[in-house]
Amino acid sequence: MKNLTALITGFEPFDNSSSNPSWLAVDALPDEIDSCKLVKARLPVSFKHAFTELEKAIAACRPDLVICTGLADKRSGISIERVAINIDDARIPDNNGDQPIDSIIDYSAPNAYFSCLPNRKIIENITQAGLPATISDSAGTYVCNHIMFRLLHLITSQKPQMMGGFIHVPSPSETLTSNTALPGMQLADITRSLLIAIQTCSDHIASGIWKGTKIAIQPYDPSWPQSYGEISEILRNGLGNLALRIDHIGSTAVPGLAAKDIIDIQITVSALDDRVLNAITALGYSRADRVVCDHRPPGMSADPLDWQKWFFRAPHGQRRTNTHVRLVGRANQRYPLLFRDFLREHPATAKAYGELKKRLAANIANSSMYPDVKDPAVDLIYFAAEKWASETGWKS
Repeated sequence: MKNLTALITGFEPFDNSSSNPSWLAVDALPDEIDSCKLVKARLPVSFKHAFTELEKAIAACRPDLVICTGLADKRSGISIERVAINIDDARIPDNNGDQPIDSIIDYSAPNAYFSCLPNRKIIENITQAGLPATISDSAGTYVCNHIMFRLLHLITSQKPQMMGGFIHVPSPSETLTSNTALPGMQLADITRSLLIAIQTCSDHIASGIWKGTKIAIQPYDPSWPQSYGEISEILRNGLGNLALRIDHIGSTAVPGLAAKDIIDIQITVSALDDRVLNAITALGYSRADRVVCDHRPPGMSADPLDWQKWFFRAPHGQRRTNTHVRLVGRANQRYPLLFRDFLREHPATAKAYGELKKRLAANIANSSMYPDVKDPAVDLIYFAAEKWASETGWKS
């Protein structure tokens, strides 16, 4: 396993305070956690200079993970920030006396960036340790938001394999007066929470789950059909007659088509019931509960049942796959089969589609936007595929 490097930052004191809890908690962290080396840096509370110092630290240690921390003194627990917005709007001057109001951070950047951190898993692990933690949807508009936005823009535009995000910490309870209504947290518990967050992120990277912020599109790999064949055989043996059919779908199923190195598999069933769920999970697959339906092309059936599905992630140790379980005869079960066969019969269209995907992957600002931009193009191809199916009498 590769040894990882994590850069963890806190801020210097500001607003007439003698210390900053974010730096006190970071400074108390060990220098190494398992196989992850920790590099710590104290940043100035300065709109002009904070990111410059962060860039210097990144260049010096070339981290796999960057977690910046700051103080949110009115919060009662750890806050994992979900989003940074492209605006500086300071309530008070920073340590250089600067107080930007409604100022765009970077006109070349989008309005917002989402954190790269596995937020929910961090929350789960911190709360399991008996410590308070929540996801926050506002990093504010002060230097904390500024540094988070600039970090995420750097990751998106230059360092897509680096994971990064921001965590707000509360005031240490040791520093709170008796008449305050805020519970705060013991400084040792704040540090312990950060340690758990770092461990969670480093595990996420080391496991291979983290793939970076860019969609990786590669030339067609002739081994993809063989990989599908090996995996589908395991599925057939495990599912028996519960699987009416198992098909290789998606771009890896089309010879010559550039694609993500992920095998898409469709399992067709007569019912989405416990028998199917139990059989698939017994093979080591894990269901993604939030993925319950497919994109509906304009003009197609508006019945939600036509787009219902189950989605499963591959077992640990198996090559990466997307496994879709769909009901026989439904619109979304027919869609990928027709789309695949049309592209197989129209290599020029497949080549153009592959070029579109490569350009999207190279230029889109956030990988989560990739399907939103790609889906309308897929729909255009699908409408042509429907015409071809009608003319040729195609059957799935």
